[in-house]
Amino acid sequence: MRRVNRWFPLWMIAFLLIFAAAWVFTGKYIYETAAYVDQGCWGNLSNRPEEFHPRYWGIETGHDLSAWWFKDYREIELIQEKEDLRINAWIREGETKAPWILFVHGLGSCKNSHTVLLPAAMMVHEGYSVMLLDLREHGASSKIDLLHTAGQEELQDVLSGWRWIHEVKGIAAKQIGVYGVSLGAGAVALAFAEEPRMGAIWLDSPFADMEKIVRSESLRLGYPTFLSGGAKMAGQLFGGIDIMERSPLEGAGAIGNRHLFIAHGKQDERIPPVHGQMMCDTAKKSLKPQGSVECWQTRGKISVDEGRKITGHAVGMLTEMEDWNLRMKEFFGRTLQLKP
Repeated sequence: MRRVNRWFPLWMIAFLLIFAAAWVFTGKYIYETAAYVDQGCWGNLSNRPEEFHPRYWGIETGHDLSAWWFKDYREIELIQEKEDLRINAWIREGETKAPWILFVHGLGSCKNSHTVLLPAAMMVHEGYSVMLLDLREHGASSKIDLLHTAGQEELQDVLSGWRWIHEVKGIAAKQIGVYGVSLGAGAVALAFAEEPRMGAIWLDSPFADMEKIVRSESLRLGYPTFLSGGAKMAGQLFGGIDIMERSPLEGAGAIGNRHLFIAHGKQDERIPPVHGQMMCDTAKKSLKPQGSVECWQTRGKISVDEGRKITGHAVGMLTEMEDWNLRMKEFFGRTLQLKP
């Protein structure tokens, strides 16, 4: 008995070390799976402003978007010298001094996706100038490790685009809007918190809490949710960043006298609508008299491959296209003061 008691502390230490290592390395797998940036752009790499089609899993949905195609755009690069990054973008300029809107895509997507091309086209038809950029690790922009940071670093890409419009094109801050989808919405919200001159943003299917997303990813992969803490630590140990450090809720809470529109699908399986509601509730609590918050829950799903693949994530611009167009026209027309 004494011999057992003597070895018991060593056994416990060994067990705890093995458990801790398993916790961290399982967390690393969850982190890298959740943060991995697929380079396929959901099968939309062939899209261009002059001809684009909506695709999910590389399969066309059948929506005819030809009425929205536009030309006279050009490609530019935004150089981030401190990080040695090149952010690729398309711009299409309207009339002199027309308001601008910056469009930011979601995870594993790119500027070639209909999720940003279609709303950008809607605004081009209204006379706005637009920029569509590829976030780092996506599309034609710089690649480092093919992992996203839940907006922690991507917010700098958003700010680069916004500042280029403001400083290079000479557009007043009050006439620059920003539109973000999914991961892009999170990055835009964080940029909104960082840049007080950013006056009006539209968030499509935003996440509010990355910890909730990682927990969902743990369950999807068949792991218990307590391992999400291991994913957080793995990000710090192996990626050098805490992907949960800052939350898009910061942007909602920093609204003040500025303007925010949140659209979120009721049947979104990837980022549940509770995230959009959290953003909405937080913004309303921090709203000042001259600001505005609009929240809209959209309906519908998109199915492809004869119904074998279905999604409700960031599909509102297709399922409610006419209403989406009208609401964008009203929101940006009011907040950016587009002149007729």
